[in-house]
Amino acid sequence: MNVLEQRAPLTQAYQTLESSRDSGFDLSAAIGEPVDNSWEAGGVVIRIKAIESDSDRSITDIAIADNGAGISPEIFPNVLSVGYSSRYNSRKGLGRFGMGLKLAALSQGRRAEVYSRARGGEQVYKTALDLDDVKNGVQEDLAIEEVEGWPDKFVDLMVNPKDDVPFDQGTLVIIRKIDRLPRGGRYGASTDERMHDLTRFLARAYRKFIDKGLRIELEGKPVNLHDPLFLLQNPRVVQKFGVDLRATIVDQGTFLIDGHSVHWIVTLLPEKLRRVRGAGGRATKGREEFADLYIPDNASKISILRNEREIYYDLVPRLLPGGKDKVDRYIGVEISFPAELDEYFQVRNVKRGAEPVSKLREELKNAIKKPVEEARREIRRFWGEVLREESLANGDGHLAAHGAVDGFDRTAPHGQAGYTGNGDNGVEGAFDNLFHDLKLDRNKPEDAAKAKWIRESFNQRALTVIDAGWPGKELFEIVHLTGKAIVKVNSRHPFFAEIVTPLKAMSEAEPEELDTQEVSELLKKLSSAIDLLILGYAKAENMHTDPEEAYGELRSHWGLFTYGLIREYLRNA
Repeated sequence: MNVLEQRAPLTQAYQTLESSRDSGFDLSAAIGEPVDNSWEAGGVVIRIKAIESDSDRSITDIAIADNGAGISPEIFPNVLSVGYSSRYNSRKGLGRFGMGLKLAALSQGRRAEVYSRARGGEQVYKTALDLDDVKNGVQEDLAIEEVEGWPDKFVDLMVNPKDDVPFDQGTLVIIRKIDRLPRGGRYGASTDERMHDLTRFLARAYRKFIDKGLRIELEGKPVNLHDPLFLLQNPRVVQKFGVDLRATIVDQGTFLIDGHSVHWIVTLLPEKLRRVRGAGGRATKGREEFADLYIPDNASKISILRNEREIYYDLVPRLLPGGKDKVDRYIGVEISFPAELDEYFQVRNVKRGAEPVSKLREELKNAIKKPVEEARREIRRFWGEVLREESLANGDGHLAAHGAVDGFDRTAPHGQAGYTGNGDNGVEGAFDNLFHDLKLDRNKPEDAAKAKWIRESFNQRALTVIDAGWPGKELFEIVHLTGKAIVKVNSRHPFFAEIVTPLKAMSEAEPEELDTQEVSELLKKLSSAIDLLILGYAKAENMHTDPEEAYGELRSHWGLFTYGLIREYLRNA
């Protein structure tokens, strides 16, 4: 035979299909493909169900049902043909190349079946692709056959769960002979973990569609949307808190590439979800209410949406200013673009992955830099404000300092200031003014408790420090009464707001929540701030023509009493 007359098929069917099983799909990405098709077919109800084996409870079959328009019999045999798509290379929908459903199904199981009843039709049709049959030469092509109805194990899926009325049209995709979902071994993720990940993926990836009315059901339970930016109504939040908490938009913008819009947005999660440093994390004692809001997932991750469907949710190298930050879990960043810009985002065919090209990355980096930095500052400022409020609300927010005062006061000389000559009436009047300045209404139980603690601390010790805040430039104010003093710290002053309060918040954080760079930077600020505190005092003295005469004794007493208090604190620390 003339070698020039030899021919070979374009593909070796079995080897090609077998090799395609490792095309990058995990369970979530694989289920996403038929869900995409359901949405594009106009489905408003999508129901997903897994069948477990009786022996080891491993998953043997997964079905995805919808009430979309169904598949026309004329094209039906092609739906499992690799490379075929009725919307081939279209940029208008979620699919593009005709690879998704087939590769997704085969990535999890060795057999794929599709059943469908087209809009206006009565007949249910079926087609199937079986790797074992292809290997053994039993199946050489894809055929269409008429069937009496939906398979018995999944007929319950082809019903609207809201009214129990059977779908009059729709498609059922079944992945069978599943061999890529073992129960889990020493190193592998368990099936339960993968199903949990699938729930989270569906809730997040299709959030825009769920918000528009799409119902996705997994194992008989509706999938509630999860929006990492907290801009959409989240049923979990409403159920937990009784109100619809929404994020604050820090900034957003749009720029054009080849006439198509890329939109970015940065949000700051609701205050209630970031009130306590470290809250919003995984379920730990006192933080259970945040456990299923997936806030830890936000940690410096970027949500990238293609035609409103999320295709990426992870870190994007060199995009956030300064890299990862511990507070980023409370910040949402979303980038959305149309499919016409796939090349600029280097979209992968599994629709789970995107990486902006270098020039686009730089433009995005510059766009979100300021709002992300602003959000980070606001989170830390808010934590400081909360710490100040809770310090007073909880009574003694300066326990260690007051302990040093109590020990030192046993040998220290008694104070001389604040004797008004009005006896108890003068003291009561001073406290009335103090509580008025602190905006405490003693008719309110919570304010009454605060006022009671201040009064008890005054009775117990010579010096009491409390947190307050006002817009003036004073570091503190002192109320002198009967030889004792109550110091009101101005927590809005930069020395406290930017240095002391963040340091206190850091001291109360769990060790694993601390960022070494953040700690180092704050300690450097503290070192300089102490120098500046002393220099500020020196400048204040310098405003007097004879500072030694006016302040010399004050300075000596300040040093003496600070020495004694510090020694007492260190002795008991």
